[in-house]
Amino acid sequence: MKVIFVDAENVGLKELEKINASIVDKVFVFSKSDAVKLVCEKSMYLCLNDYPTGQNQADFYIIAYLSRVLLALDKKQLGSIHFELYSNDENLITAFEFQCDQLGANCQIIRTREQTVVPITESASTSPKPNSAEAKLLKALKSPHSLDPEFQQRLGLSKSDFTKAINELSKSNQIKRSPQSKKMWVRC
Repeated sequence: MKVIFVDAENVGLKELEKINASIVDKVFVFSKSDAVKLVCEKSMYLCLNDYPTGQNQADFYIIAYLSRVLLALDKKQLGSIHFELYSNDENLITAFEFQCDQLGANCQIIRTREQTVVPITESASTSPKPNSAEAKLLKALKSPHSLDPEFQQRLGLSKSDFTKAINELSKSNQIKRSPQSKKMWVRC
């Protein structure tokens, strides 16, 4: 089963109409638009529009509603439900992933427009930005470490940031598995 959150104020009506949800999926759409309300009625989606008008108010309500849904589920139910967010708002995406990570919920972000990719020069790609997840991880790997949840928590990183940092550092050949133990990682 999927629980789908749609930031319709961000993705628009056309993207809302493209969502392919089954009858057992829950779809929560956040918008004050009358056109969106009509699509929701036709598709049997729940349109939530009782939040204050203003900048980021729909985003705040999405996170509040997500938290409410997450806390209403027990651990067994959490494992069988897949949460999705339709949005292009990076701040909302970060908050959504954070809330899901807190309780170990499976989530997926569906961005409806292509992201602009800015090529990185070779010198920029070899040294992570100070205070980034990659920099924290690289600094902590002065000696071999297992990249487990305990190490992630000690670094103060979310699961998604930790995983992204590992992937980026590995891809750029800045960290690798230790030759002595495949469970341990070291700097290259």
